[in-house]
Amino acid sequence: MAELMLFGRGKKKAIDPAAAHEFWDTQPVPKQTEKVTEFGPLEEKTVAEVPQEPYPVASVLEWWCPDVTKEEDLKLVYTLLNENYVEDDDSIFRFDYSPAFLRWALTPPGYFPDWHVGVRTKKDKTLLAFISGVPANIRLGDASKRLCEINFLCVHKRLRSKRMAPILIKEVTRRVNLKDIWQAVYTAGVELPKAFATCQYFHRSLNPEKLIAIGFSRLPPRYEKLKDPLGGIKRAYALPDKPGCNGLRLMKKEDGPAVVELLQSYTSEFKVAPAFDGEEALHWLMPQGDFVYTYVVENPSTKMLTDLVSFYSLPSTVIGNDKYNDLRAAYAYYYVAKNHSPTALMRDALIMAKQLGFDVFNCLNMMHNGTFLDELKFGQGDGYLRYYLFNWKFPQIKPEQLGLVML
Repeated sequence: MAELMLFGRGKKKAIDPAAAHEFWDTQPVPKQTEKVTEFGPLEEKTVAEVPQEPYPVASVLEWWCPDVTKEEDLKLVYTLLNENYVEDDDSIFRFDYSPAFLRWALTPPGYFPDWHVGVRTKKDKTLLAFISGVPANIRLGDASKRLCEINFLCVHKRLRSKRMAPILIKEVTRRVNLKDIWQAVYTAGVELPKAFATCQYFHRSLNPEKLIAIGFSRLPPRYEKLKDPLGGIKRAYALPDKPGCNGLRLMKKEDGPAVVELLQSYTSEFKVAPAFDGEEALHWLMPQGDFVYTYVVENPSTKMLTDLVSFYSLPSTVIGNDKYNDLRAAYAYYYVAKNHSPTALMRDALIMAKQLGFDVFNCLNMMHNGTFLDELKFGQGDGYLRYYLFNWKFPQIKPEQLGLVML
C-alpha cells in the first residue's frame, strides 16, 4: 500500500442525507433495508400519464434550459458549479469542471437540450440551480437499456434549505419520461436508497510536495525523521521517464472502429457497463483539449490496436491556500488490457499524466483496478462513490463487476 496518506474526493455535501431519504422514499427506488434479488422496473407508466407542464417553482423563479453550445449560457452553468458544487467535508477543495469539459459532458450524440434543467430568477436571470441528464446505452446484466445519466445536481448555497433538489429531480424525471425513457443512473458520495454498487477512491501522488502543501495529503511519520523528508517522498513516488508499452500513442479519429471493438469485447466482462456505438465512442474517448486523454497501443508489425488506456482531467479549486489555487487531478477512465496487463497500462497512464503536469491520479476500485493499486502505490482514500439506478431493480454487485465510469 502506498505510504502517502491521501483523503478521498467522493461527491459529498451535494444532498442532505436525512432530507434526501424523505424524498427518495416517495420515488421508484429500492428501500434502504430491501434486499434486491430481481431485475426490472419498480413502476411502469406511459407517456400519456406524464404531466405536460413543468413542476411549479416560487413566483420569483423560472425554469430555464441553458444552451451549452453558446458561450454565455455555458459560462453561467460553469460559474454556478464552480462556486457551489461538490466540496470535501473540510471545505478545502471544490470541483472545477472547465466550460469545455461541461460542453463535452452535456452534448453526447443524441442529447436532448431540454434535459439541461436550470432554475433562475425572473428579475435578473441569475442561475440558482441546475441538473442535467444525457441519454446513454447501458448494459445491465443481460439487458441493454436506453436510459438517462443524471449529473451536475447543484443548488446555490443560499437556497440549500429550500428543498430545491427534489424539485429539480422531479422536473428532469418528467422531461426524461416524455421521451419514453423510464430509467436513470446516477452517483453520489452520500448513502441514499439504494446503491447497487459502492466503490472507494484511491489516489496516486504525482506531485507529493504540492499535495502536502495544500492539505490533500500529509507526510507519513517515517519520512519526518529523514534529513530531506520531501526528497525522500519524491523518490518514493518517482516514475520512469518514458512509457513502457511499445507502440503507445494518442488515439486518432480513424481508430474509432477498432476502439469500439476493443471496448465491446472488454466491457462484456462486467455486469454493468456502457454499450458504446462508434459515434459515442468517438465522442467520449477522442482526445480533446486538455481534459480527455486516450492512448492506444498499436502493434508495430501488424498495425493492429491491441490495448487502450484513458483518463480525464477534473481539477479542483483550492480554497484558502496562499501558494496554490488549484489541484490538477487526473481520473482513470476506460481501458482495455489485452496484450498488456492493467498494471502496465496504468503505469504508462501515470507517466503521461505526470508529464502533462497533473498533481494526482485518482481511480475507483472498479473493473480490474484492484490488480494494480498496491504495485503502483495508490493510497486508499476516505471517499466513496455509490452507484444508483432509478426505477430499475438490480441486485448489488461488487466494485470489480462494475465497468461504468461516471464523470
